[in-house]
Amino acid sequence: MLVDRQSFPRVKLCAGLFTQKSQQCLLELLGQDQYEECMAACLMSRESEFRLIKGQITLVTCHLNRPITLIDRPKFDAWLVNHYVSLGGQFYDGYELIGLDVEKNKVVFRNRDEVEYEYLIAADGANSMVERIVAKQYPKNFQRKAQSALSLEINVDRADVDVTGVNIYFDVVPNSYAWAFAKGEKVCLGLVKQPGDNTNVNEAMRQFLDGIKLRNQQNYPLQGAMIPVGNYMSRPVFCNIMFVGDAAGFVEPLTDEGIFYALQSGYLAAKSFEVGSTPTYHYLNHIPYLKRMIDMGRFYQRLLEKPWAVKQLYKHAGKHPGFVAFFYETRIEQGRLDPFWKILLNYKLKKKC
Repeated sequence: MLVDRQSFPRVKLCAGLFTQKSQQCLLELLGQDQYEECMAACLMSRESEFRLIKGQITLVTCHLNRPITLIDRPKFDAWLVNHYVSLGGQFYDGYELIGLDVEKNKVVFRNRDEVEYEYLIAADGANSMVERIVAKQYPKNFQRKAQSALSLEINVDRADVDVTGVNIYFDVVPNSYAWAFAKGEKVCLGLVKQPGDNTNVNEAMRQFLDGIKLRNQQNYPLQGAMIPVGNYMSRPVFCNIMFVGDAAGFVEPLTDEGIFYALQSGYLAAKSFEVGSTPTYHYLNHIPYLKRMIDMGRFYQRLLEKPWAVKQLYKHAGKHPGFVAFFYETRIEQGRLDPFWKILLNYKLKKKC
């Protein structure tokens, strides 16, 4: 039984980066025919140009061998829900969770009857209501994920801004970045403010939009969302509840990528039922790999907080666009866990071939 307080398609803030590891995960889940049907429904564009930009200066422009895939997130989510229903799944929208009895395995919905469950998978986002209720009921036994980052985002008409490809902007907000992703007839513009940063994020966003010369800004009201960047639950299980995706804090800290971690953790939660007993135990045994990937991303994100590391990035990125592309394709798109020295070594070996 799948329950959501909203109907689909729904508004969902997401830049729509659909990495190679996300594609592989979805392909394995759906099979080739259904995967192609899903992509036909939600694909917005594939972009080969990747840039790092500081202020008004382009540090590096890369031309990737395999284009970056960008999707329409509301259409993607809606397709998955409809596919689930077509397979015989029960989906109930308009069900807003207001209560939870962990000991009796019951959930309470606004203006609805109580529903009993055997296991509950909490996939209700960074501001998870399930998490909040459990934390309030069991403050000493349940450890929440840490404070989330704040993201602002708008999608504008292609005619209103001169942007091509996938662009990452530094020096917009401290220890983080802004982005501009060309997506068919739209361009997604946004930024992320890290927890603890006192920057006036609305002003920073407006300055960013002015810097890239966005026209007709009044037509695009800012939208915000919380992102649990690198602050995952150490134990995303409580009694018969499994937390997945943003609700568990499974997000890539360097890029704020969430789609892969939502797909993969949801798949691992489902797979844990195949063993026939103690699914929560098996779920916990399946997720260390995801945690290692997030920890590696957190390492790189924290480098952005080091002035010496940022200085080296600015100094060398433009001289080595091939390595920037290789790092992006292996670390971000494929999710490899190689340390930086090994990525560099593999790049040099590849150049010699």
